[in-house]
Amino acid sequence: MMISVRFSGLLREFRRNSGLTQQELADLSALSVRAVRDLESGRVHRPRRETVRLLVSTLRLEGARRAAFEDAAAAEPAEPPPQRNPFTLLGRADEVRALLELLRSGGQRLISLTGLPGVGKSRLATEVAERLRAGGWQICWTANGRPAPGDALLVLDGAPPSDPGIAELLRRHPGLRVLATATEPLRLPGERVMPLAPLAAPRPAPGADPAALLRQDAVQLFLSHVRRVRPGYQLAAGEVAVVAELCARLDGLPAAIEHAADWCLIHPPHRLLAWAREDPLAVACSPVADGTGPDLRTAVRTATEELGPGPGQLLRLLAGSGRPRTFEEIVGYVGSPAAEVARGVHALLLRGLVRSTPGGGGECFAVPRLVRRALAELPLPGVRLLAAV
Repeated sequence: MMISVRFSGLLREFRRNSGLTQQELADLSALSVRAVRDLESGRVHRPRRETVRLLVSTLRLEGARRAAFEDAAAAEPAEPPPQRNPFTLLGRADEVRALLELLRSGGQRLISLTGLPGVGKSRLATEVAERLRAGGWQICWTANGRPAPGDALLVLDGAPPSDPGIAELLRRHPGLRVLATATEPLRLPGERVMPLAPLAAPRPAPGADPAALLRQDAVQLFLSHVRRVRPGYQLAAGEVAVVAELCARLDGLPAAIEHAADWCLIHPPHRLLAWAREDPLAVACSPVADGTGPDLRTAVRTATEELGPGPGQLLRLLAGSGRPRTFEEIVGYVGSPAAEVARGVHALLLRGLVRSTPGGGGECFAVPRLVRRALAELPLPGVRLLAAV
């Protein structure tokens, strides 16, 4: 049987002949599953020499098969400079800078990115990892990898809480740092938790300048995703405020904005906004039900159900209050000691289930609309939850 001379075709064929899935090949070779997919799809035109070596070893290629594989890798045209999507990390410059400073300093070896599902934790971690790789760091995507001496970063996407293996890895490899993404803190010694907030998406005031609204990161993110399904799409002047309000009703959550943009194949922005006023979680869920993972509605509901009884009851009380409240108001409203309330609010902030916003009386705290909607579908007796309007 003849095989393709292209590297991507050879890789796919040798992987299948070995009985491995893309995920299994990624785990065994210490590559990311995204890297394996990109190699097999041909999006990477010339794989790195170290990548080829890892794949040869994992696939146990010898003789003519190894020679064909290495020749195909060397024959591909040079890899072009990566084309970054300018909208992928809109509004995240401060977070990228802070993470790079912490990791490069060496003083913080375990950092956990927390927040709501769909807030962009994985994309932020990947961006930081790629920047460190460009600076000569070794990047590992699985805890099974064996980092070489020197600066190395282990990215654990969706890390389970309280995994003792992470602490052991850090002990054995002095140059290793760990960047984890999770919906809640890992609760490990030396952990620095960085909660990731959604993009700023203030509700537009009547008569707001369309040009200023168009510059908002959330609006630009929406447009970038719409143009993937409708190339060349342009907003009419009167639609900018509609999209800005739509993004506000979706809490500026990147995944929710992306899914709303997917619905633009069917609905214009004003119809999406009307729908979001009734059920923002429905607009925030992808129209493609492919079964590859939980939708945003399920993910947000799961995040609220995983809370302990104290923070869970506090969250429901805040959701039922119907407006942002200062900490002093929350203490009076809940009727519990201030220290206990502070711990509860802090736990909710780390998970993204409560957001802090400046108010007339100081810092205020409110439950995002999408979380309120999810809670409204799981009401407790005696707690009235207001609609997410």
